[in-house]
Amino acid sequence: MKTFAILLLLSGILFGQTKATVKPQLNLKALSEPIQNLTPQDRKVVDDAVKLIDQGQHAEALAALTRLTQTNSQNSALRVLRAYTLLELGNVAAALDDATIAESSGGHAAYRCWFLAQVAYLAGNKPLCHREINHVHSDPTYGPEAEKLRRTLDAHTH
Repeated sequence: MKTFAILLLLSGILFGQTKATVKPQLNLKALSEPIQNLTPQDRKVVDDAVKLIDQGQHAEALAALTRLTQTNSQNSALRVLRAYTLLELGNVAAALDDATIAESSGGHAAYRCWFLAQVAYLAGNKPLCHREINHVHSDPTYGPEAEKLRRTLDAHTH
């Protein structure tokens, strides 16, 4: 957790902020459909990984999720969970890779776009962040926060 806090602080410095304003949150409800596509055994591994994440045992959760992505490489829920865990471990570049794969897997899902927008922001990928904000700006759940992120991003672009 300390690594993630330092990473957020550094991203704020890079964008001219004095405090971090972005921390992606897991929305397990939004991930439930792709999780249901897994076998019962794999769903059990996901449940255990989520418990590990809740306990702050991110390295262990990442190991379990990584094994699952080897056989379910396009499952968007696994990719979002891995991305979140990688962020918690301070690996923004790898988190961006997984979040990008998650967003491109399957049909449109506002949560995946919103999650990717936040990770792209943290990674300093302004074009990708803008693209994903545009995907969710009218969504009733994520749109208002996406517009706040757009204003923050635009304020530090000029």
